[in-house]
Amino acid sequence: MVSDKTLFAMDLTALMAVEKIAKDSQRPQEDVLVDFMGSNTAKMLYDDSNKLWWDGPDATAEEFEREKS
Repeated sequence: MVSDKTLFAMDLTALMAVEKIAKDSQRPQEDVLVDFMGSNTAKMLYDDSNKLWWDGPDATAEEFEREKS
């Protein structure tokens, strides 16, 4: 089971990645959030065995962009 601190780090990473993606794509954050949370990248982020959240929001945003292209 994931600890509260780890879940908080995952949530913060997701939020910061969504902000970056929205800024870079000039899309509303709400739209990006919906797309992001339905993506394989989000599944990877919240799967602690992948440790994607360790790499931070930039790496998460890059992974999402790779997935979408």
